Amino acid sequence: MRIKPFRLERWLLERAEIDLGGGGVTKLRLRDVVPDFKLDQPMKYGRTDGSDEFKGLVAEWYGVEAENVLITSGTSEANLILNLTLLERGDRYVTENPQYEQTTRFAEALGCTVSEFQLVEENQWRPNLEEFKERVAKGTRVVFLDNPNNPTGAVLSKAELNSIVDVAEDACAWLHCDNALRGSELTGKPALTPYPSYENGITTGSISKLGATSPRIGWIIGDPGLIRRCWEMKDYTTLGHSGIGEYMASALLAKRSQLVKRNLEISEANLKTMDAWVKSHGDVFRWRRPEAGFTGFPSYNLGVGSEELCRGLLRDKGLLLSPGSFFGVDSHLRINTGSAPGVLEEGLKRLASYVEGLQ
Repeated sequence: MRIKPFRLERWLLERAEIDLGGGGVTKLRLRDVVPDFKLDQPMKYGRTDGSDEFKGLVAEWYGVEAENVLITSGTSEANLILNLTLLERGDRYVTENPQYEQTTRFAEALGCTVSEFQLVEENQWRPNLEEFKERVAKGTRVVFLDNPNNPTGAVLSKAELNSIVDVAEDACAWLHCDNALRGSELTGKPALTPYPSYENGITTGSISKLGATSPRIGWIIGDPGLIRRCWEMKDYTTLGHSGIGEYMASALLAKRSQLVKRNLEISEANLKTMDAWVKSHGDVFRWRRPEAGFTGFPSYNLGVGSEELCRGLLRDKGLLLSPGSFFGVDSHLRINTGSAPGVLEEGLKRLASYVEGLQ
């Protein structure tokens, strides 16, 4: 099997003085989460489907039962397991654009036929539902979406999700919702997910966007029959996720309310900075304020591609931003709005200076 390079994740490994390329909030420190770390715990797998305690914490957050949850090594493994479990060569796979490209590239590598529907920038990145209906033909195997969306921060309304569910149900398709940005919604109300209201709905997510990526703990939520099939597949991917990671993840979810509050305070402050900056540079930049997530996705009119622009910024200004082309939409930049105080301001100064030089 040949797979295309994951351009974004390789790009994010570039060294920079100011790193605003990522999509998460300022990271917690271990002592913030587990100040009394248990040093006598055995270094073993634990249950490969997840401990009863941790599955219970995830289930409580989503309003489901523990039998509806499989614990994985981050959202990345959750998405991988689902594609391996559900997809075969020749299957039809429908996905949104812009998007975080992990699942789509893997579906292509499996030999699936991939079709995209657009999120409309002029309509606050809402989905084009008429186009969506046209794309989801009878026999479509999987429909994929991010909710909240990465990179735009758009959140589906109840009416929009219901319309998407209706179309998926008519096509007898699985509806996979990557919910990795759960807890970042600016209203404080979690974005809607398709399961359990839709039997063939699936949700994936993780603790990463609460402020801790190193534990590498995520989950799949769905019908118990699907969860059993995914668990069987997990035996052939990682078999067992990190036991110590699950220990940290349990501590994170146990205090998720205060972590969400902390993260939203960081996000709100940075969004105000972005609002003012975009307004003062309105001759070049425009944006739709995100409803969730820790990124802005402004457009620009400079006559240069986003990858070329980002490489120039890194080379000349030591600033790392992510090209919109890596998400399927050129002439846009993904800018981290979850950064520590002062980092965003410095990054925007460097961006403005570089743009002035281009002009």
